[in-house]
Amino acid sequence: DFTIPKYFEPSVHFWFDIYTQYSSKQAVIHDLNNLKLIYNVIDFSELFKNTDVHRFSKAKLQSQLSMEYTIKLRKILKRLSYKNLRRLNVEDKKVLTIVKSAGTKIPKSASRRKRLFLKLSKNIRIQSGQRDKIFQGVIRSLPYQPFLKYQLKNFKLPEELLAISFLESSFNPNAKSKVAASGVWQFMPFISNLFMPKITKNIDYRSSPIISSIAAFHLLKENKGLMKRWDLAVTAYNSGTKHLRRAQRNLSHKRKKSAMGLDYILKNYKHAHLGFASKNFYSEFLALTRVLAYKEIIYPLQGYEQISTLTHPQHTSIYISKCKFKAGDFFEKYETNSPLIKQINAHIENKKISYPRGTLLVSDKVLPKEKFYRLTDEQLTKKKPKHYNFFIKKKKCES
Repeated sequence: DFTIPKYFEPSVHFWFDIYTQYSSKQAVIHDLNNLKLIYNVIDFSELFKNTDVHRFSKAKLQSQLSMEYTIKLRKILKRLSYKNLRRLNVEDKKVLTIVKSAGTKIPKSASRRKRLFLKLSKNIRIQSGQRDKIFQGVIRSLPYQPFLKYQLKNFKLPEELLAISFLESSFNPNAKSKVAASGVWQFMPFISNLFMPKITKNIDYRSSPIISSIAAFHLLKENKGLMKRWDLAVTAYNSGTKHLRRAQRNLSHKRKKSAMGLDYILKNYKHAHLGFASKNFYSEFLALTRVLAYKEIIYPLQGYEQISTLTHPQHTSIYISKCKFKAGDFFEKYETNSPLIKQINAHIENKKISYPRGTLLVSDKVLPKEKFYRLTDEQLTKKKPKHYNFFIKKKKCES
């Protein structure tokens, strides 16, 4: 379902390499617009071998050294904007060769050449490799894969959509961003409260890889219904539907909405909201679908097949508590037979307090129906997690 349009081929190749060839100890210095134009790959592996230096200090040093290189590169590109190209030093010639090899045509006109190199000097970007992070994400996701793939079929959604959770967080339930996004799917608080029960100081459903995934499936299905196409629906997960729908309206005099793909919008619609992240989100997604499809070949997964998985994946489901319950007692009771019970219920943040009737829980072991109501596959798709309490309106606690 997710072929790679010609427009996205260079960027998909770039991101595929970022996820498979370069680790987080490497910095790829590239052009913002032409992802074929890679000036250098700086390897900091030796720096990270020093165990006496704290990892945060290493990361800061890596950032500083990368920035120093870009400052030097920017000066070279500015020199190329006014120097006679026949009278270049070795350093300048090397950069000029790199620019040409990326398919950039050097104008004969001095004024146009100046504009080109000045623009290139402003478009330098640093991208850290992600191979190790995606590999760690693959390992983290293994316990959940059977359940999530089953539910994607239940929601009638393509399996490739799981790639978004790797793009957002490398499938890290503990991931938190500077702008308050959280969890595997990096839900912002506002969007989270639209799809999951409200965030409180003691509960945040974004931390549950199971419940947040079900919420993400609802959001993606909603996006597809609005945008009609997967390339737009996937991009809307990052940038929202508002600006993409506005782009469709603005360009509708040129082409029918049904024939207006993401590539057409990006080529013909300019807006500050559609910046580098939004423009590259779909390319990153396409690259990750291929990475995950061939993960056994790309990553050394031998030995991880026996990693701790959900004890009873066929029984894994979301439950609604029909009774008030003490979190500590709940986990103590089921932890022996369900080792991942705390992990799949990471949204229960305070283990010392009691939680009210209506709290959502996840279990890979069948819970007693007297106290917990198990949601069916149909019910999981019928309503968003925010409204699951509807199903226990007439159910009583039978303690």
